[in-house]
Formats: sequence, C-alpha cells, structure tokens
Amino acid sequence: MRKRVASLLVLALSAVLLATGAAGTAQATVSASIPFTYDGKDVRVKIYSRDVGDTTNSPVFKYGDLLNRAIRYKDANPSTEVTVRFAMYTMAHDVYIGFNPDDPASYGRVEDNDFGGTNSEKLSYSLVKAAMHKVKVDFVYQKDAPDEMPPKSGNKTNTVLNYVTGLLDDPCTGDANCQVGDYLRIRKVTWGDASEKQMHAKYMTVSHYLGDSGAAVLGTTYTTTTNVDQHNSVGVPDGPIEPDVVGNSDDHNWVQSGTLVNGHPELMRAYDGYFGKIYDNATNQAAFHTAVRAAHAAGRLNYDDKHFSAYFFPIPETTDAWNTTFNPIAKYVDQMAKVSGDRYLKVNMYHLKTDDFGERLYQELKKIYDSPDTALKHFRFIVKTNTGNEELSLQSTYGEIGKLKYYEADHGVKKTHTKNTMFAFSGPHEYYSITGSTNLKYDENTSKANSSLVIKEFTTDHPVYNEYKKIYEYISLD
Repeated sequence: MRKRVASLLVLALSAVLLATGAAGTAQATVSASIPFTYDGKDVRVKIYSRDVGDTTNSPVFKYGDLLNRAIRYKDANPSTEVTVRFAMYTMAHDVYIGFNPDDPASYGRVEDNDFGGTNSEKLSYSLVKAAMHKVKVDFVYQKDAPDEMPPKSGNKTNTVLNYVTGLLDDPCTGDANCQVGDYLRIRKVTWGDASEKQMHAKYMTVSHYLGDSGAAVLGTTYTTTTNVDQHNSVGVPDGPIEPDVVGNSDDHNWVQSGTLVNGHPELMRAYDGYFGKIYDNATNQAAFHTAVRAAHAAGRLNYDDKHFSAYFFPIPETTDAWNTTFNPIAKYVDQMAKVSGDRYLKVNMYHLKTDDFGERLYQELKKIYDSPDTALKHFRFIVKTNTGNEELSLQSTYGEIGKLKYYEADHGVKKTHTKNTMFAFSGPHEYYSITGSTNLKYDENTSKANSSLVIKEFTTDHPVYNEYKKIYEYISLD
C-alpha cells in the first residue's frame, strides 16, 4: 500500500511538471473553436488532447460532457427527439467524469472515484441518466477494461453490460410510465479476441446539445484515438492495477487526441449509418463485413465534401489495403506524388507495421522520396512499437526515407496512442489532417471496425493542421 501511495505522489508531481510549459503556464488541452463556413454550412471544430502525465484527460472527459449537455437540451426542449450514438472498443466501468461546469474544481476531470460528489458520476451511469431524461441512447462496445489485464484472453467480464442492463427497468425522471429501457439500447460485440476481430471504433454522435452560451448545438460528431481506459485517483490512465503485483499493470499513460465537429448533420448521419452496421451485426463479424462492403459498392457509406470526409472500414477486399478511393492514407499519398512544391508528412501513430499495407505505404513514399525533383520531401514518423524486431524493421524502411522515432523505455521517449496523419502540400496550399481509430496496418483497413475523419484546409492559415502538429510535437523529432 505504501508503494502505491508513493507511486501516486510521483505521478501527481510528474503530471504537474509535464503539463506545465517553460513559463509555468498550464498546457492547453482544448483548442479554440475553429470555423468552417462554406456551402451554406456553419461548422465548428475543436481539438482535444492529452500529453503523457497530464492529470486532465480532455479527450475522455468530453464523452461525459456531451451526454450531460444533451440532457440539458432535452430538459429545455422536451418535445424534440435528441439522439446519442456511442461506439467504443474498450470501456472501463469505474471511470468518473466531472460533468458540472458550475463546479470548476471537478469539471473536466476523469478519475477512478466519485471525486466531485454530486458533480461527478460514472460514464456508464451518464448513459443511463441520459435515458432517464428521455434522450435516445444507443451504445455498442467490445471489451470491458479488465479484459485488457494480462493475459488478455482471460478475466472476461461483462461489467458495463451488466450494470447498464440492470438499470433498464428503472423509471424515467418525472414519468413513472416510462422506463430507461425505452430510451437506451446496449450491445456488446462478440467477434472474438484476435486483432482482426476488433470493433475498434471510438466515437459519439449527438443530435442536439446546449453549448456554453446556452445556444443549441446541432449535428455533432466526436471521435477520439483513446478508449475509455481505467484511471487512477489523480486522473492518469493506468490500466488495471489490482492486484498490485509486478507485471499486472497495463500502463495507458499515452499521448491521445479527440476531435469535435459541430453543426454538420450530414457528417453525423454518415457516422450514424456506420454505427447501425456495427450494432446490427454485433454478434456476427462476417455479416458486418458483408453489410459494410455492400454499402461501399453502392456508394452509400463514406462521406465527402469540401472540408470534411469520413471513411469507414473494412474497405473493399484487396491484397495490400492500398485503395485510393476507400483508404484516405493511400488517397493522399497518391495525391502527394502528383503535386508540385514542398511536401510534408507527419505521422503520430500507435501502430505502424511492415505488413502488406505497411510495405506498400513505404514503397509509395520511397518513390516520392527518390523522385528527381528538388522540392523538399519531409517525412517524419512517431510510432509506439511493441518489439525489437518491429523497431529494426521500421528503421530499415521508414527510417531511410525520413526521421523515425519509436517508444524506448530506456530513453524516455513518450508513448503515443494517437492515429493522426498530417499531409501538407505547400505548392497548392493544401493541408489534410486524418484522425480517428485507424492505425497504419493491414487488418485495421481490411477487417476491423474503424473510422477515419479527414479535415481539409486550403489556405496558408490552417488552424486544424496546426493543432494536430502541436500534439505531434508533444513528442518532438527535430
């Protein structure tokens, strides 16, 4: 017990130091609102982030914040149907969110205990509470967080599922004729334990919620690179820590990001359509693959407009997942090969593999790198690898065409769990930021449930790209 208390004190001190800049100011984890006004749309974007050691986990917090803001909208507008759809790969049950903006001491925090009293609650309960207030909530997930405790194939639980289903018969707030189950649906994906069997998506859509000014916010999509992981009592994701023995802690103290898009109902509906395919096929991955690929063939799944695109996986079958129509990485690498001027690629990625997809990606980038034109070809890769063999493989490929940095425990390099890729083409002034749940590996594109959001900017002022660059610079290469 003394050892654990001491560890928590060290974590708290480290968090203060890591979240503070040279001038002693707190590191911003939520960007300013970034406007996109075009084609009759008035869209707003915010970028959320977490650095290693931060005790404020803004990307995870926002899920609970959105649920509670949807409740406030529904209470103020009882005749309006308010919907929430939430897809999450791993969901920890004992994760508490400080949800009340009128209590600044707790608002924005995420911990493993009810630290804010009436101003904090389990995220699992936030789902139930929303249904009590007649917000229609659909929730699908695959793993309870204890499933991640080594060995991953053991310790199977249904903690979140059992908790939520145990409350479905509870009455709605102020209406004894209504039950939670009238407004809340939940399913757990049962595709299997192997990597290619993962329902790996991490996003939430919200039809209506109340913003900071009290104005209605419509058509929201929120996507993260993070799961809802276990946290400790100072707000740091640390994975399961009981029993407290060597080797039984799954440290998730990683760089993460989240992206909020408001005022874009068409984008939200695209994510909702994909959610339906996951939810309807939660017990049958083959049927899920068939449904997704049929929608791809009919052109009814992905979304694209001037500034936003959404890609949903798996893509149509291919030997190396290289498809410039359905895979955004392939699309923009192909575009990079065709534009003039300086070209920049920044990859901040949990997994970059040298499998069939990774090898094809390397070969396509190498063609650009070796091309005879004199324009700058600036390639940078930050990767969290798992084995020494992976590191050697990446160094002998990607390390030859740019700078590569990967996690090394002995050298203090931070772990990243983001899935962010940034393209900058200075000649035509085009900037593309790709985020979501999709890693750079073959099965992420061809088997798992994943989504990727692309935000496109076409001026020298590219604030979204700059925000992702800041997160990339949490682990600086230069």
